[in-house]
Parts: sequence; structure tokens; C-alpha cells
Amino acid sequence: MQQARYVIRGGEVYLPEEEKLRPVSVAVAKGKIQEIGACSFSEGWNEIDASGCIVSPGFIDSHMHDEQVADPHTIEKALLLQGVTTAIAGNCGAGPLFEDIAPYRKNPWLNLGYLTGHTTLREKVGVEDRYRAATEEEIHSMKILLEEELRKGSLGLSFGLEYMPRTSPEEIHGLASVVKGYPRRWIAVHIRYDGPRCLEGVRETVDIAKKHGLRVQISHFGSMNAFGNCQASLDLLEDAWKEGVDITLDCYPYAAFCTRIGSAVFDPGFEERWSGKGLESIEAGSGKYKGQRLTPESYRDLRENYPRDLGIAHVLNEAEVRNCLVHPRCAVASDGVLFEGQGHPRAAGTFPRALRWLREGGLSWEEALRHVTSLPADMIWSDGGRLKAGGPGDLVIFDPRTLEDTATFENQLSPPRGIHWVFVNGELAVRNGEILEIPRGRFLRRFDQVLA
Repeated sequence: MQQARYVIRGGEVYLPEEEKLRPVSVAVAKGKIQEIGACSFSEGWNEIDASGCIVSPGFIDSHMHDEQVADPHTIEKALLLQGVTTAIAGNCGAGPLFEDIAPYRKNPWLNLGYLTGHTTLREKVGVEDRYRAATEEEIHSMKILLEEELRKGSLGLSFGLEYMPRTSPEEIHGLASVVKGYPRRWIAVHIRYDGPRCLEGVRETVDIAKKHGLRVQISHFGSMNAFGNCQASLDLLEDAWKEGVDITLDCYPYAAFCTRIGSAVFDPGFEERWSGKGLESIEAGSGKYKGQRLTPESYRDLRENYPRDLGIAHVLNEAEVRNCLVHPRCAVASDGVLFEGQGHPRAAGTFPRALRWLREGGLSWEEALRHVTSLPADMIWSDGGRLKAGGPGDLVIFDPRTLEDTATFENQLSPPRGIHWVFVNGELAVRNGEILEIPRGRFLRRFDQVLA
């Protein structure tokens, strides 16, 4: 079946290479951008009037979670409605093996790739205790398994070191040495410590990048460092960048983080890390207590009987999160995670909210859009993130006057306002803020040859 052809006229087009908005037209056909300029096509072409709107490359989410086999749609659709056209799942050590996920992601709603998770590798070789280090034999088995995944097309490796607190340096560096053999792959790290010890976690991550000459992405930087230490952590990265260390970072625009209540993050004693903020600061994000602040009784019940339910910790310093977000090297990423369709509003509100925060932080539209397009594209070696003739037909058309996130902690999947059209692989995926019925995304793989 022949793909539809579109000419988008009347909008201000964001061209990252020129770092400015231009009043030009864009022609999209055969999955690609065909032309940017006058675009004098008419017969057989569908016209979209983008007057008053910004035409941008599709947004790129380098850190989200889509590991639940049972529900491949909710999180993908929530991101698509925000203008996200490419997303990377499998972060924080949770990335599944290809054989466990690929059969269920043949037709994603957006372009979707996966990292291989360290936690998953541990489980597959029999390390079920998160409070012990792997043996030499277990590390060897994990390395073999990781190499198989990279050959199949995994985009890299993710660690959730705070979730696996006894992970040894031998474990980390053994797996990193495998990734080093594959070009254009990276390691994403949820650092080992939040709160007062976050600088130790950042230093450990810098050391991984420095030792192996690999790109390492520090995940949700704000949620790990916005306890009074964010600027010190950024200063540490500045020193690393001056040395040529390949470190990237992402952040979401909320002063509350979210993860499973049964994880090590919520082990007893967490109040000490968060300046005395305790159960009254933790909201149940899913399950029987959803929307309620925890009590000693509900905390104990969730930890013992419903450990997979989500807890939302309202403990971050918003000013520090904002400071992180506007950093010129920081990409916007949702860290969107849901459990049985419930969770944190970042799954549905991150990108419009982040653009608003970036604008409030003094950035121009061009500067703000870079944080959601070309910057994350470059971080993950994606061909997206830019509009150019012959490039991917991934676009979002939005009204900057009405762009607004509406997701709240009470209604976490409420869709944003102002996103009118979204194209994925040259096909219309969202029209007038509504998702069309046919998924347009692709399952992403990398089949690069191993380096000698």
C-alpha cells in the first residue's frame, strides 16, 4: 500500500543545524523528509496548515521503561501524545533479553529500542540476592549472555546500582569490557547512591567511562542529586568533560521520583538520606493505597505483600532539578514507568512540562527544543532529532501558545494540550491530539560487527 504524502505549510520550522526557527514548508513521503523549503507540491499531496505552530523533529526519550510484556501500549501511547517518536527502554538494570521482549514489540507505537539490564543478567545466571556480589563464575556467565544480546541488536547495557547495592567493581568492569567491543553502544547508570553520597555515585560512573573509553549516561540526574548536591555533581562532570570523558545525562521536570516500593531505595532508614523526610513524603503510585501518603502499616503491607507497586517520593529540591534541566548537556527524558496502568505523571507530561521549565529558565524555543531533539539523538547515536531532506520522517507539530502538560499525581495519564500532529516514520500517528489506530513505530536493533 502506497504511503500518504504530506506538505506541512505555515509553521515555524525548527532546524537544529541552523539553531533557529524558519517559516518554511516541509514535505514528507516514503518515510522520509523529502524537501524543506518552498515545497510547491499540490496534486496527490495532503496539506497540513501549521499556522501558529512550531514544526519540530520528533522528540527523543533516551530513558523510559517499557518492560511489561502484558501492557505494551499504555506507556508508548502516553509518550506518543507528547510528541515522542523514538524511545529507549530497558534502563536502570531492568532491560529484558531479546527472546523475552521482541515477540511482544513487533508493532510499537513509536520507534523503540532496548538496553540489556544488569539486573536481568544477574537473574538469568542465578543471582537472586540483590545484597550479594556475583561470583567470578557468575560474572563470566553474564558476560557471555551480554555478548549474545549485543550481537542480536541490544543498544547497550544498563545498571541500576542503587537497586543492586552490593554489585562489585569486578562485576561492573567485567560487563563494561564486553560493551567496549561494540561500536555506538552505551552504558546507562542509575548511580549507587542518592542523597548525601550522590557524589560518590557520580565519581564511580565517571570512572567506568574513563576506564573503558565508553559513553556512559547518568540516568535521571536530578532525582539522584537534587538533595543539596546537584551543582557539586555537575561541577564534577565539568571536570570530567575537560578531560575528554564521554559522560551524558538526562533529567525529568518533577520534584518527586518514583520506583517500586519493594526496592532497595525504600529499605528502612531511607529518611536519613532525605533530610528526615519520611513516610509522610511517600505517596502510593499504584495498587490498593494509590494516592495515599504512606503510614507505618501501609508501608509494611506494601513491602511484604505488594513489592512491585510504585512509591512516589516527594523529596527533591525543585530549584536544583530546574538547574540540572537547563544545563546545556542535559537531555530531557521521562523515566516513564507504570505498573498496571498507574504511576507517576512524568509518563504523560514530561516533554511539554520540560519545555515550559526550559523556557521559564530563560532559554529560547530553539535552545529548549535542542534538549528534546538533537541533544538526545546525538547521545544515543540516532539519525533522528533533526529535520533534513532524506532524514527520518519523524515530526511533531505543536502550538507553543497552548502547549501544556495536564497529567497530575491524581490523574497521571491525562494527555497534554497543544500537540496537534505527530509523524512517525513518515506516517501520521497523531491527528488533532488523537492517536490513529495503526502503530507506526519500529523495533530498533543494532547489528554492528564486534570490534577486534
